Amino acid sequence: MKPETLATLLAGNFVCQYAFPEAYADLVEPGEAEKVDQWLQSLDRRLARLGDDGAFFVAPLQVHTNEQVAKVKTDLARFRDVYGLLVEMLNLVRLTKDGFRGVPGEYVQLAEILLKVNEDTTLVSRLRELRIPGADARLSNNELLRKMLERLRAEGYLIVSNASTETYQITGKVDHLHAVMQYLVENVPELTDTALSDAEADEDDDEDRQVDLLRAAAADGGRRGASGE
Repeated sequence: MKPETLATLLAGNFVCQYAFPEAYADLVEPGEAEKVDQWLQSLDRRLARLGDDGAFFVAPLQVHTNEQVAKVKTDLARFRDVYGLLVEMLNLVRLTKDGFRGVPGEYVQLAEILLKVNEDTTLVSRLRELRIPGADARLSNNELLRKMLERLRAEGYLIVSNASTETYQITGKVDHLHAVMQYLVENVPELTDTALSDAEADEDDDEDRQVDLLRAAAADGGRRGASGE
């Protein structure tokens, strides 16, 4: 049980083989995850994992107080502002890459998606409708896409794979997004419906594509699963 691994987990990171390879290698060593889990229990926390081979992260030992329940509800209510934007960003990437599933390990290159966006006025419109923090209409498509990818990187869903070619790689944290979306689609549909309808209120086809991503992501989350160690 390395101190560096504990520090990475306690900082709120999702430890996968792409974003934190050394910490991930430490946790998959026989018996190490169990040791970390036992240590975390002294902090009323546990070591959780997304599926059998996904990212490790720290979660509450159990949600049992009114304050904890209220926090969970508040976090779910943030779907519209946080997860909704991330879904839209990943959906735009999906529309520019054939066969893109948005799973850990996949690569996203700025130049590649820029080429596809510039060829399709619908994609240009979708890009410019995104509420990307720090972006405005005066920026070029290239600058907007760069800000979009950097936002996904800052949120922990991408890492820089090759800085010179502006190529990114999807991290294991995306499985958490899939799991959240799966839960919301199944249990709190009003949140997902609201999040998906605002920007596309007058474009039924675009809304259908957004729902498709939710369903596809939920299916991925269901296959991989979210389990505690």
